[in-house]
Amino acid sequence: MDSRVTDLEVRLSFMEKNIADLDQVIQELAGHIDAMRTDLDGVRAALSRDVETSRDLAEERPPHW
Repeated sequence: MDSRVTDLEVRLSFMEKNIADLDQVIQELAGHIDAMRTDLDGVRAALSRDVETSRDLAEERPPHW
């Protein structure tokens, strides 16, 4: 019986360590996702500004005319 309890305690401590490691990875990934969302918002805003200020190229005369 003692060896079974010891085995369970060892397994539990490994699981706790794995959970702590996975939690750290998740927190790092969440930080990366937040940074990428911020970058994406900036790209969307820049693209929106470019679309609003762009001219219709089909109606524009080529430079050699």
